[in-house]
Amino acid sequence: MGFLDFFKRKKKEEDSLNPLENLKKGDIVEFDGETWEVVDVAEYKFKGSVEKEWEVRSARRKGFLSYEDGKIYFFEEVDLNSIEPNMVSYYRKCKEPPETVRVGNKEFRLKFAGKAVYRKGSESYPVEVWEFISDDGEMIDVEIWDEYEIEASKGRELKEWEIEGIFRR
Repeated sequence: MGFLDFFKRKKKEEDSLNPLENLKKGDIVEFDGETWEVVDVAEYKFKGSVEKEWEVRSARRKGFLSYEDGKIYFFEEVDLNSIEPNMVSYYRKCKEPPETVRVGNKEFRLKFAGKAVYRKGSESYPVEVWEFISDDGEMIDVEIWDEYEIEASKGRELKEWEIEGIFRR
């Protein structure tokens, strides 16, 4: 092993820190006590960062695994009407995120707001993302595709040890 090979090896090890890195459609991931199949792969390109996303489905649930800045997250869609203030009317009126939102009795404060390009396969779309976080680390993501198409999801950070298994197809 030459002197420069040491640095190449270190770079390769850093690149492989993401256990989800090479997930593809059809792969199986076990976490949260369930077996999930990867049904689609996409990415969000923000200014200065890229977030990879894998749509996953279990026998009873649908969700999204994502990886950004060395962290793994899991989100499931949430009824947009369960968020106060109403995101559709708030966006149409203000065009900027509120400082806080509520879902039930829980308050979430604004963590991030920014624009991205969402890319899935050969298609790409602009999207605005508002991320909110509660005191216990639970998160609400609001994605604004346009004035009439707004989606929301609720989730949390997963620790790497919570990924119980990955099986490639």
